Amino acid sequence: IQAIADAISALPSAILPSELAGGDMKATLDGVAQTIFAIDTAGADPDDLYVTTGTEGDVDLAVWPGNGETQDVSAGQSVQPNITIDFEYAQNLSLWDYDTVSSDDLLGSVTMLAEEAGQGEIAKLATSDVEGSAYYVTYEVN
Repeated sequence: IQAIADAISALPSAILPSELAGGDMKATLDGVAQTIFAIDTAGADPDDLYVTTGTEGDVDLAVWPGNGETQDVSAGQSVQPNITIDFEYAQNLSLWDYDTVSSDDLLGSVTMLAEEAGQGEIAKLATSDVEGSAYYVTYEVN
């Protein structure tokens, strides 16, 4: 467990367009995919992922995939929700693993900030030491 926590803590917490040195966000994240894959291999079961804008896990409140559904996501896999969320100052995004027999597990959260408008695509790290999870959430504030 400590090795997983150490590996997660070594990942950058945010990747801004100014740090890409002419590359694109996907290529940069693909470069850390092997690290995330190694971290997630310790728990090889896929996550039943859904995303909320609140801080309580409830699949019925999910903004993605919606309609009380989840998306299986395995180590090294990427998904592109392509959702739009309106907000004024700051907006939380929480990633959850749906559980049928217990409360859902928080996999991590990120905060999008209105002041990030115009910076281009940003990636922030959402982690959970308890779950041993690490997800990069990419978004753009317009």
